[in-house]
Amino acid sequence: MTRGRRPMIRAYRMIEGRNEPLDGVPSVEALRQACWIDLNAPSTADRQLVEQTFGIELPTREEMREIELSSRVYREAGGAFMTATVLCRADAPVPETMDITFVLTGDTLITLRFDDPKPFYGFHNQVTKQGVRLDNGISSFLALLDAILDRIADVLEGAGRDVTAVARELLIEGHQGHLNSDQQHLLLKRIARAHDLTAKARESLVTLTRIIAFTGTVRELANEKTLRARLKTLSQDAQSLADYTAFLSSNIAFQLDALLGVVGIEQNNIVKIFSVAAVVFLPPTLVASIYGMNFHFMPELDWPYGYPLAIALMIISVIVPFLYFKRRGWL
Repeated sequence: MTRGRRPMIRAYRMIEGRNEPLDGVPSVEALRQACWIDLNAPSTADRQLVEQTFGIELPTREEMREIELSSRVYREAGGAFMTATVLCRADAPVPETMDITFVLTGDTLITLRFDDPKPFYGFHNQVTKQGVRLDNGISSFLALLDAILDRIADVLEGAGRDVTAVARELLIEGHQGHLNSDQQHLLLKRIARAHDLTAKARESLVTLTRIIAFTGTVRELANEKTLRARLKTLSQDAQSLADYTAFLSSNIAFQLDALLGVVGIEQNNIVKIFSVAAVVFLPPTLVASIYGMNFHFMPELDWPYGYPLAIALMIISVIVPFLYFKRRGWL
């Protein structure tokens, strides 16, 4: 194993009321006693070890990406298989999602993933450093789902605050006409990121809601009132977060329309200024064009004060429309 790389198999088993991590490459007997086995980008040997230990066949990475319901939640001999799309790298400029497969087999939870999302990293710390108790596979699964939903809630709260900040800038700076092109571009990027983040969070919540509903049919919950109540709470949390993403999406759409409206108003103001300037300078242009004609018989050419009179006429023809437009509030 490369130095500094996290082990591809991390497993925990209950010993004297405490969850003890299994160091190194665990044996078959140790794996059978584990309550949670976490496979992070496992090698072929690691996959075969887990499959042979529990008599199951783990899905490949390509199979995990399939979107059909029958490919994401199903039962096979040896366990219940559930694949969810989980929000990952939410703090990065471009958020991502990743597929994670949860396998409930007997008293053991097996998770298969190919990235290290923050909920998993934090949950490992809770188990090893904060003493979170994992009694069996189903309790480990529910605790992990809770951590994932908590992370999505934190991300959505941050997105909501950012959308509120964008609205404030649009209402204040946009109303005062202080939004320059750089600020508009920055606001547009923030709105686009919030939309992308919300859409991926909603996608994650849809898949999580699906596997939570499927978990309710697992026989290990049949006589566990506490776990059933906990599962019901998780289902309600997922639904409330999905409702919030719908609200957030509509709010983001409104912010985008408002920003585009501000940009449109500023563009219209610029076009209006050019239009008024064209109308203001049309009369003096006409006067200059008339006296620029090369006709031989033009009486004004012989007037002693013809030139200053033409200049004065052009100035007056500029001032009068300008004052009129100013009075009407068009400038």
